[in-house]
Amino acid sequence: MSRTVNVGIIGSGGMGARHASNLTYMVAASEVTAIMDVDAARAEKIAARCGGARIYSDAERLIAAPEVEAVVIAAPNRFHAKLTKACIDAGKPVLCEKPLATGGAEAREVIEAEASGGRRLVQVGLMRQFDPAHVAVKRISDSGAQGNALVFRSVHINPSSDGSPSLGDVITGSLIHDIHSARWMMGDEIVRVHTSYIPFSADTPDSARYVMVQLEFAGGALGGLECNADSGYGYEIEVSITGETGVVHSSPLQSPVVRHSNASGQWVEEDWLQRFNEAYVLEAQAWVQSVLDGEAAGPSAWDGYVSMLVADACIESGLQFRPQAVKLPERPAIYR
Repeated sequence: MSRTVNVGIIGSGGMGARHASNLTYMVAASEVTAIMDVDAARAEKIAARCGGARIYSDAERLIAAPEVEAVVIAAPNRFHAKLTKACIDAGKPVLCEKPLATGGAEAREVIEAEASGGRRLVQVGLMRQFDPAHVAVKRISDSGAQGNALVFRSVHINPSSDGSPSLGDVITGSLIHDIHSARWMMGDEIVRVHTSYIPFSADTPDSARYVMVQLEFAGGALGGLECNADSGYGYEIEVSITGETGVVHSSPLQSPVVRHSNASGQWVEEDWLQRFNEAYVLEAQAWVQSVLDGEAAGPSAWDGYVSMLVADACIESGLQFRPQAVKLPERPAIYR
């Protein structure tokens, strides 16, 4: 007899709504039984789509609720670490959206809480690990057909920004995905970074419109991350790995090429939810299966923690105008 995982979702904004929809309609082995949001009207709307999930106004009450077996955290970033630790304390599997925390020190608290329990309960929403395009690039590179990997590169184009985001906002809100992709796809740790950026205007020197980060890996490979925080035209992601005898890269656009009236063009996705629609479904399916199996899979809390340490170094490098080393502590046994 098949079993269903009862899921509670904290946050019913864009990401929370996407997870609620996927878990309800795209994952047969899950049921959304609880929704928490401070916006009651929004929570009620999402709950209705899920078949009448119970609504909570307090996140920790949802986590403790007996009808909730596993939790998705899609609340604002500043709540991620605290709520993830609450799930660990309750012994409930959790899928926490990125970033795991607001900084490396806070993420370390999550690592310590999970490690003290002796088993993995946390999966971090670094969903590019489930994106078919990224997986294909990694698979070809790992095959060795192009020799040893020498250079990793990713380009991250956002359509627009709310206001003038700071360097920290861009790195922890956008480039954190690219940082994880670099570590995961190269199978190596980042040991040194050098960040440069262009502000939105001379009047907002602390803002970051375009960010470039140079990477050095422990094994000697190099890398480069680029993020345009306000392109004005759409959303694109491109990733490539250069080997000793060739290069493998993904297509920045997923749409077909259309030629008409003496022109050739492609449609550009409006946002990340469109571009990574399939990745989010695959992520949800893998997470629910891991809950059923009783063993966490996918990007771990350790991945979320190390990505935050690299992000912290990237921010410090940009603010200090010099390269910054990334110092990694010993990996706890449960993440080996």
